[in-house]
Amino acid sequence: FAELEENTTGDLVADFEKVREMLGIERWQVFGGSWGSTLALSYAIAHPERVSELVLRGIFLLRHKELDFFYEGKGTNFLFPEQWEAYTAAIPEEEHMGGFIKAYGRRLRGEFGEEEKLRACKAWSVWEGSVSRLR
Repeated sequence: FAELEENTTGDLVADFEKVREMLGIERWQVFGGSWGSTLALSYAIAHPERVSELVLRGIFLLRHKELDFFYEGKGTNFLFPEQWEAYTAAIPEEEHMGGFIKAYGRRLRGEFGEEEKLRACKAWSVWEGSVSRLR
């Protein structure tokens, strides 16, 4: 969970290129949704000669305003108030002002132990899964 070692955007783009080479594919369609749209764009920029088409959906480019809207209580919380309450409840109140991304990051990296890591992982995943579409 939340592994940062050899898990950067550049590392993932390089992995896709290795897979393409292993499969012997000259050019391929690259598809991505949400964070995957950023990854697909990154791949296409790095290897334009290898991309026949680019299909993107639910574009999420990780800009500050998108991160704030989705994770820091500046938008999505108004659309999904009950889910927001559960998401914020996983972080002690005294840490709320420091930012939820940072607070979750510390937990997901295991800085508070394995039990807290798993609890944060579940809360983060439930949040993302429950607000990624309108019902």
